[in-house]
Order: sequence, then C-alpha cells, then structure tokens
Amino acid sequence: DDMFVSKAAKRACSGEEEELQRRKAIHEHQQLAARMEKCPYCFDSSELSKHLIIAIGIKVRKYQFNTNVKTKQKKGRQFIVLHLIFLALPIDFTNSSRMFRNALVKMFEAKDLDCVFLETNMSMKKRYHMVYECIPLPKEVGDMAPVYFKKAIMESDEEWSMNKKLIDLSSKDIRKSVPKGLPYFSVDFGLQGGFAHIIEDQHKFPHYFGK
Repeated sequence: DDMFVSKAAKRACSGEEEELQRRKAIHEHQQLAARMEKCPYCFDSSELSKHLIIAIGIKVRKYQFNTNVKTKQKKGRQFIVLHLIFLALPIDFTNSSRMFRNALVKMFEAKDLDCVFLETNMSMKKRYHMVYECIPLPKEVGDMAPVYFKKAIMESDEEWSMNKKLIDLSSKDIRKSVPKGLPYFSVDFGLQGGFAHIIEDQHKFPHYFGK
C-alpha cells in the first residue's frame, strides 16, 4: 500500500510541476507578445515608423532608417543616425551586416564623410533585437574618432574592471571577442575594425554613451 501511495504522490507532484511550467511558459509568451506589440523595431508593430524604412534584407529581417525626421542642425551640418535592425543572428550575420556597411560607407564617402558604427548591448533579457547604429561624421572628426573613443572607453564604467577594459577589434569580429551573454559596447570605424568594451555595471553605463 505504501508503495502505491508513494507512486501516486510522485505522479501528482509531477503533474503539478508540469502545470506550473506550462503556466510559466504561457505567461512569458504573453509578456513577449505585449512587448513586441509596442516595440519600435518590429515590422508589424504600430510603433514602427514605416515611412522611414530604407531597405529590408533578404536573408535576415533588418531595417535601415533615418531616426531623425527633423534633422538637427549643428554648425550648418545635419546630424543623422541610421539604424540596422537584426531580428535574428544566423551564421551569415557577418556577411549580411558587411553588405549594409559597405553600402553606407560608399554612400557617405561620395559625400566626403566618414562614418562610425555603434552597438550597445545591454538588458539582454528585455531586448529582442540587435540595433546597429551608423553615424556619418565630417572627415576631420572621423580621423580623430579612434583616439576619442579609445580615451572615452578607458575612462568609462568601473575604475577596477574584472574584464579587459579595451578590446581591439582590428583583427577579430565582436562575436569572437566578447564572451556570450556579457553586455558590451562596440564601435567600428568605416570598414575598419574598432574597439569593444565589456560593460561591468549596466546601471552606471549610459545607453547613449556611443552617441
């Protein structure tokens, strides 16, 4: 009798555990759906300004758009930010991103401008897209950008870091330079490599650091 009672109790516990897992999965799905509905980067979202979309990739769903409808004027120059939005990171991610980067670099070179590419990867549990920002710069500013960013990264975040403060991306891709799951900031200069920084304290590191 004791053996049968014990087996029945185990089955009951197992059933309760499965029900809890099912409810948890449903709740997480509902939360995700609610966030995606209001996400400014989802194609089906009402929050996405579709009139600003310039291009959509073939292999990866990504959008490139000008976030400034009214461009800000500063000393006679326009300040423009272009976003590349990646909804997934497949094997050909590097090739896809390089294709868009090539096009942007050529476009701005024709206007006698340099450009930098920024990525700030924080709050990974709440964000479902990779946002890759491109900012065009005057040539004289672009020439100084590597020195400026190197200094700014070295002075950012915690004074004593567990990880290397400045990671050189001149010969390695960001995906091979930063351990998976860690928050980071990275900057690339045109088609050249750049720098990456593993963020030690997400609460202290400003999300607008790159800009």
